[in-house]
Amino acid sequence: MAASQTARRLFSLALAALLVMVVIYGHTSPVLALPEVETKRAEALIPLLEGGQAFWAIGEFVHLGPPAIPVLVKALSHPSRRVRINAIEAMYLIKDESAVPALNAVAMNPQEIAAVREKALRVAVRLDPTNAMPALQAMAKDGNEAIRIAVTSESRQMKDKAVIGLLIAMLADEVPSVADGAWHVLYAFTGRFVERQDFLQSTKEQRKAWSEDWAQWWDGHRDTFHLAP
Repeated sequence: MAASQTARRLFSLALAALLVMVVIYGHTSPVLALPEVETKRAEALIPLLEGGQAFWAIGEFVHLGPPAIPVLVKALSHPSRRVRINAIEAMYLIKDESAVPALNAVAMNPQEIAAVREKALRVAVRLDPTNAMPALQAMAKDGNEAIRIAVTSESRQMKDKAVIGLLIAMLADEVPSVADGAWHVLYAFTGRFVERQDFLQSTKEQRKAWSEDWAQWWDGHRDTFHLAP
């Protein structure tokens, strides 16, 4: 328990530092900060993101808009899973890209539970898919099968053709369902179909060989390939 609390405190400090860097060096324009009174009011809403007043609390954050993002970032280190998930939902409804670095950090955090990580990735990709590749690349190597499946699913939203190489590598995954998910997204992107490549019924050796086959194909098409709008 003590180790878990220490890890969460360290993660909270890291998120706070990340938020400062986003404001100073980030890819989005800085938003106006909440006045001190409004900041304290917003912080008081954090515990209400769990329970019967959760929807009202989310609505209050949405009403405050982008200036509430720093407070919602604090909520990402709250002990309650439901608070963290609803904080991410509020970020999605606010629809401000300044939340994306913190969301990517949560998505890549192996100490966080899978449901929260998946939610963070899903929202980050939808708010700003152009900056999602580092998170997808890190999560594609995660030891949790559910996280790797989330990577294949969210890859559908990407506009960067680097995602093709990522998915090709995932064809050799230890778990057939992960490889099959990667193949379905690759087929949607490329239209390439190879007979007798049944990833769900495959062995590890077959998946590795098929991944290499796709990699060779990609080497010959990467420069001329364009993702469909």
